[in-house]
Amino acid sequence: MKTVVQKTVTKQMNLKAGQYQSYVVANTRGVGRQGILAYDIFSVKGGIRAENYKGLRSVAVKSRLNSKIQISDRGSVRSDVWNNPRIFKRSFATKGGFYMMRSREAGVKAPRVLWTHDSRSWQPRSARGRFASTGTGPKWGKIRRLFGPALREEIPDGDSASIFMAQAPAVLEEAVTKRITKLMRF
Repeated sequence: MKTVVQKTVTKQMNLKAGQYQSYVVANTRGVGRQGILAYDIFSVKGGIRAENYKGLRSVAVKSRLNSKIQISDRGSVRSDVWNNPRIFKRSFATKGGFYMMRSREAGVKAPRVLWTHDSRSWQPRSARGRFASTGTGPKWGKIRRLFGPALREEIPDGDSASIFMAQAPAVLEEAVTKRITKLMRF
């Protein structure tokens, strides 16, 4: 049953190739409890980087999925994972991966690469002619990498739970019957 559940969770989470052995199998545990005829399948692993999921891509900020979102919360990373198309709030894609900014916090300036400048003559310049800090940049939260759902939350939900409930009783009955048959011979 553990292998069936692991393969179902991999499809359910829409993971890219190569993540089955390294993430799902490596972080899933199965513990049998003979006294109450139970078998627990669980994981303690949190979410993995968003780059490991299929269906993630960067789209224009003016996407129709952004139309009902406030301008400060609009993002550009779209997910089709779990058949739920959505755009992550305050997200953006770079060559290194998918990131998002946390909500605005006082005292935290946006990174310099995200500042927007126009032809303001008052903007200070460095010795090489590049824009220099004014010390009054826009306030933003910290930047963090986007992560997908935790494996421990995906195992008891969706297809994996329904397949376990549908197939486990038959597997259990077969295993118990085989044992009882051996004991009845004596």
